[in-house]
Amino acid sequence: LNLATGSSAYSTSGSLSLSTGSSASSSSGSISVSVGNSVSTDGGSINLTAGSATGGVGGSIILQGGSGTSSGSVRFVNPATSANFGVISDSTFDFSGQSSVSMSSTGTVELTASSTMTFSASNGISMGDSHIFGYEKGSETVGTIVPGELTLNKMSGTITSESTNLAASGTDSITLYNSRVGINSLVMVTPSAAGGCEPVVYEAVSSSGYVTIGVKNMATNACTSAYTLSFLVVN
Repeated sequence: LNLATGSSAYSTSGSLSLSTGSSASSSSGSISVSVGNSVSTDGGSINLTAGSATGGVGGSIILQGGSGTSSGSVRFVNPATSANFGVISDSTFDFSGQSSVSMSSTGTVELTASSTMTFSASNGISMGDSHIFGYEKGSETVGTIVPGELTLNKMSGTITSESTNLAASGTDSITLYNSRVGINSLVMVTPSAAGGCEPVVYEAVSSSGYVTIGVKNMATNACTSAYTLSFLVVN
């Protein structure tokens, strides 16, 4: 089966339209395009090819579901069972009919969302033994605005102490305001630079929007400079 339109060197080439009649009380007609079966070699293909343009943008292939009380979709059907194994609509990209789906690229695969992206799996999510990078991080010093406090709305970061001479056995109480922290968050805090003493984090208590961090100098001498802490928020 060969359906074609004319070519044009100076203007738009011809169009091809296939349509069925409308119905006011029942289903409208359907259009079926199929190729013959083969018993001794490969089955035939259906090729959809958009037009090329030497001086402009190439043509597109557009698949559009019908409108109605809910929009129609593009469905992928198993030829052996005639069951849908994949559906693409204006709100769904669903291939749950398959036991596994692979998406690969020789370069970069990028997934973006304007609000929230959710990953879930009943048996867990594997990172495939790959390193993970690009975590949200920042840095701030305690007491820049309010003594004993700082604001750093990041999932990870570095905190520089307000005190530069914390006494031996002395303690600091630091309040980190962080919009990423919830009452059930796990906030891991560890010293990353000692400041000439032995700062130890003895508590990190998370609340809604902030975490209270307790630090004690375990050395027999006072700190000689500011110490730093590194933190990571896990929700």
